[in-house]
Amino acid sequence: MTLKHSISKKWQRVTESRYTIAFVVISIIQAITLITLQIRILSRNTNIFLSILDQEECSLASQIFACLMFESIMFVVFNLYLLYFCLNAIFHQNFVQLYTIIVINGIEVILGIIQMIGVKINVTKIESNCPNIQIDYTIKSYELPHIIALAIIAITLGALFFGKLSQQLDWDIYKKIGGDIEVRKRYKTILIFEMLLKIDLFFVILYGSITAPLVFYDFVTSYDQYNTGFKVFVFVCLSILILVFFFQALAYKSIRKEWKVGMIIFIIFWIFALLDFCYLTIDFGILMIKLGIYSWAILLCILIICAILTFIYAIIVTRNFNKGLKKYLNKKKKTEQKESNILPDNDDNIKDVQDIEDGSGAKAHSENEYNDPADILAKEEC
Repeated sequence: MTLKHSISKKWQRVTESRYTIAFVVISIIQAITLITLQIRILSRNTNIFLSILDQEECSLASQIFACLMFESIMFVVFNLYLLYFCLNAIFHQNFVQLYTIIVINGIEVILGIIQMIGVKINVTKIESNCPNIQIDYTIKSYELPHIIALAIIAITLGALFFGKLSQQLDWDIYKKIGGDIEVRKRYKTILIFEMLLKIDLFFVILYGSITAPLVFYDFVTSYDQYNTGFKVFVFVCLSILILVFFFQALAYKSIRKEWKVGMIIFIIFWIFALLDFCYLTIDFGILMIKLGIYSWAILLCILIICAILTFIYAIIVTRNFNKGLKKYLNKKKKTEQKESNILPDNDDNIKDVQDIEDGSGAKAHSENEYNDPADILAKEEC
């Protein structure tokens, strides 16, 4: 597939209906708005950090605000990846991924509230331990607008998804897979697994781009202080994080080809990756809680949950091989337009989308849900 053809198909997905267009536009607005507000918070924390950096009588203050700066950078990376997650869901019509985005938006609202509470608790702690330091952090001008924006966008995207967009995407899955309930369930299992892989990759990127450089710097500067066993352990942990990229690529390839050996190799590797994630969660989670960065500790716990679910769904997906899905996942070029995830640009599909938008398609879909798949296909042939 050429780059031009790939871009054309993605654009067709975005412009498929006014609901997909609205979802993409709101997702872009979400990223721009939330990143801008987080940069404001980061700028405030940086200014406070620089103003108290030279005050040796209270090193706690500079340590806390250094971590708060780290937290703001984490949120910026989080929102950049969330934008990719939203666009990717539309490009590939991943119904499960879109549903997860709504959940993630709700979690981000909670994390925003925790961020605000954490700032207040930490400033109180600093002023209690260091009476000579007075910090003007003005939550109402920084954290509060961020939380309000989070809530408004989360509600808007939720209303859009649970309105017509979910019906449209569910109908698209029906058109691609057909009416076989078991095949549809197996297909949605693959969508869940692929969505979990993307979430796992986000945490690896987040750790690799923000935390790993600091750990590596500390490890290099204090290299002689560590014993050989610990050095090997750190090297293995970092190697596993890097290998996640390669083994995830193996998992995607194995799904398309229904290659059990590849999935078994991935599952074995994922056991070690899960142990690595657990170590990072315990090690850095405790440290972040001590420093008052509660949002990072919560994200690490979510990482463990997603990693465990990835392991479980990898096994389920592997057990579903050779049960009728391969013909939908591994299409030949000559049937690409007919069976592709991207809806062909013809009158029938345009009519289907219009039916969804005016409600008639949703009604037809609802009726189909209660009919036998064979009856549905027979009616379509007539």
